[in-house]
Amino acid sequence: MELLKISAINDIFVDAYLVDEANYLLFLSLWGRDTALQEFIARLSLPASENGIRDFHVVGHGHDRYVQIPNVDMLDKTTAKTSGNTIFGQLTQLWIYDKQAVKPDMSNRRAMMLFRESDNPDPWPTVKTVCHLPLLDHWREAFLNCCHKREWLRKLDKGFGMSGLLIELGDDDVESAITEMIRNRELMLEPEKEPESIIG
Repeated sequence: MELLKISAINDIFVDAYLVDEANYLLFLSLWGRDTALQEFIARLSLPASENGIRDFHVVGHGHDRYVQIPNVDMLDKTTAKTSGNTIFGQLTQLWIYDKQAVKPDMSNRRAMMLFRESDNPDPWPTVKTVCHLPLLDHWREAFLNCCHKREWLRKLDKGFGMSGLLIELGDDDVESAITEMIRNRELMLEPEKEPESIIG
């Protein structure tokens, strides 16, 4: 497993991370001793004047990415310890992630899907959850194409070992786009029927 490091603190290793277009942190997976990780968590909440961490670089193996920390209220965390002692002692894994990855922001109609680079999850169930209008399942292909075209559904790929999808359906044009697609018969209220076979 290839590991990177962060510039802000020693003895912490990164096996995956993801940032948005402005390099704000969306996901970070860290390994290290519990004391080092607890120090990192504590410094995220401190102002820069008190040795707080507001940004850092992920570095290693020719990799160098500048990462900014958003408002910590937007982030959540989960930890897990290794089952036994390793040659480095007992290690802890820490995941820090944007809360929208586990709970959509329904008031702003935003959600985020995080996944390994090798995965290709279907965004349709999440799009249906976030959208304030009912979406019929046979609209899937046409409406997802519309979301991509209007950038309501965007790929997040600035990272290492992780990718994501950002779903933003708070645009006032969502309702008018659906109405127009129905008017143009791009979205049908009933699914098209397969032609009946004439072969007996």
